[in-house]
Amino acid sequence: MNKSSLIISIASLCVAIAALLLVYTTGGRTATTAAWTAESQRELANKLKSAGLARQAAQEYEQYIKSAQLEPKQLAGLCYTIGKMCMESGDYEKALSWLYRVELADPQTSLKAELGSSIINCLERTGRHSAAEYALAKRTSPTDNATRTSGTVVAEIGSDKVYLEDINESFDNLPDWMRKQFEGKQAKAEFAKKYVADELFFRKALKLELDKDADIRKKVKMAQRELMVNRILESELKEKVKIEEDDLKNYFEANKTRYDQKEAVKLALIKAVNKEISEKILKELKAGKDFNSYAKEISLDKNTSKDGGIFPGWVRKGEDDLGIGNVEAVSQALFAAKQGELTDPIQAGEDWYVFRVDEKRPAQAAAYSDVQERVKNDYSMQKLKSTYKALLDQILKSSDVKLHLEAVTGEEKK
Repeated sequence: MNKSSLIISIASLCVAIAALLLVYTTGGRTATTAAWTAESQRELANKLKSAGLARQAAQEYEQYIKSAQLEPKQLAGLCYTIGKMCMESGDYEKALSWLYRVELADPQTSLKAELGSSIINCLERTGRHSAAEYALAKRTSPTDNATRTSGTVVAEIGSDKVYLEDINESFDNLPDWMRKQFEGKQAKAEFAKKYVADELFFRKALKLELDKDADIRKKVKMAQRELMVNRILESELKEKVKIEEDDLKNYFEANKTRYDQKEAVKLALIKAVNKEISEKILKELKAGKDFNSYAKEISLDKNTSKDGGIFPGWVRKGEDDLGIGNVEAVSQALFAAKQGELTDPIQAGEDWYVFRVDEKRPAQAAAYSDVQERVKNDYSMQKLKSTYKALLDQILKSSDVKLHLEAVTGEEKK
């Protein structure tokens, strides 16, 4: 074989080997590619999601979208899923980019309500407060925010108005003790500011989707249950509880001593830390020291010392109206003393007291006309309690209910 023929043979062999290698590698790659489908990509993403790996799952879903042929509705649903997973992993800006794609993929998507809440949440968390407020306004109709459309405007939040009438209604619904804290023009203005601020906090909570928080939903459900139960009870009790004038008079006669006016005194007091000091105080007073000035100077009772020791209101015989205890000894001393007299030092609790009796009121039998409202309140309360118990027993008996109260009391079932 000459030299040229050898070179040609070697070249042909190399080409053949190269061709074989190409076929082998291409075949391998084709087999590998065929084994990894779009469906495999989706399955991987689903497994990562189930494992709680939101960020990694979102990345795999993104790859799936690129390789899969999806209908608009499917694409919108997947974009929403990726957006929510980005929110879970704290990447709110990326979440926005996917959430905004949902309506672009499917303008008629059924996810609009959830989508709006999520977008507002992301806008708020990324510091885009104005955009979040605008989105919330678009999402929430005026009737959702308030039932009133006219009145005296106290504040404006964007295009919404806060009315004085709503503030007054909220104020009237406060408990008495809380309402007293906002008496006066300036305090009422502070309440109005608080009302508007609360509305802003409420809107912020909506933006952050706290209305979907499981704990809040549970508490709302419990509050709703209580309100509805109270309403039905109010309705049924109103029908069954009828208050007649004769019933009130009979109740008054049966409980007359409860309404009789007890013997009572008005007094001033000086509180001391021990018996020795209280005896010294009594000695000074008997020597002519002015009681009221002395009480302001040395009495340890903060509630009365600023008023010269004068106790506001009547102290009834046998009652702890002073709130210091040792009722029997205190009452005996007070009602044994004459008007204007001082008592000997009396111990009540760990403290000692010297009293001056300023005025005495004798016991007096109550007249029905003077205590009619009290009688009505007491009788109504008693009637409500007994009627409520009857209603309770009735509904439990009329329903298919089996009570296992031993589970509550811990006692053995009989």
